[in-house]
Amino acid sequence: MSVHLKGLTEGVLGDATIIVGDPGRVSLISSTWDESEVVSENREFSLAVGSFEGTQVSICSTGIGVGSTEIAVTELIENGARAIVRCGGCGAWQDGIEPGEIIMNSGMARSEGMLSSYVPSTYPAVADPLLLSAIRCAMDSDGITAHIGVGLTSETYYLGQGRRQGFESRLRPDPGLMKYWTDRGILNCEMETAALYLLGSIYSVPVANSLVVHVSRRNEMWTDEEDYRRVHQRAATAVLRGVLAR
Repeated sequence: MSVHLKGLTEGVLGDATIIVGDPGRVSLISSTWDESEVVSENREFSLAVGSFEGTQVSICSTGIGVGSTEIAVTELIENGARAIVRCGGCGAWQDGIEPGEIIMNSGMARSEGMLSSYVPSTYPAVADPLLLSAIRCAMDSDGITAHIGVGLTSETYYLGQGRRQGFESRLRPDPGLMKYWTDRGILNCEMETAALYLLGSIYSVPVANSLVVHVSRRNEMWTDEEDYRRVHQRAATAVLRGVLAR
């Protein structure tokens, strides 16, 4: 019995599992399926199962950050998840990537010490290449352009991503942080994917991501909220088609 995904038992997750950060995105995405039902709600974790184009699938929220993502992904794997894809948001750090576009990460750099209880920092956090390719093909078929490359998973939202805190603070973000990473080819930054990629590799579960750019950090231009929701739905549909077509 899962400790946090209460009521989850082996055999209900189906052939594809999407994870999202925001619990509200569970209903947003599952509303496009043939049918769906919420089977677990506890803290930041909301889990729905259902049918997508005739195949059993599932979606689970993780909340924000690596800690709660580790809990959700571990318990999903424990209960038989066959493939897990994170459909979330991110900030774009490179020029030429606009708000509302899609980034798919082939691998993730990560904050020092992240998940060190599992693996050393030299252990790579990478997507399953065949799964990533299948999703990319589905995106292409649906007319969705996706940028593919290495991203960064940060342990924090503010200083760890070069943001000032919204109050008078003695602490200041490193002004060279973004340049350091963009000079090394990092496309984007978020807070969860490295945990998914590490756990997927450790336990031999295919994993990937599909992230909607909600802000360009080069000019702090944000996407419109309604457009952001629509892109999430469209991208998640392509993700499921890609996973199920493998």
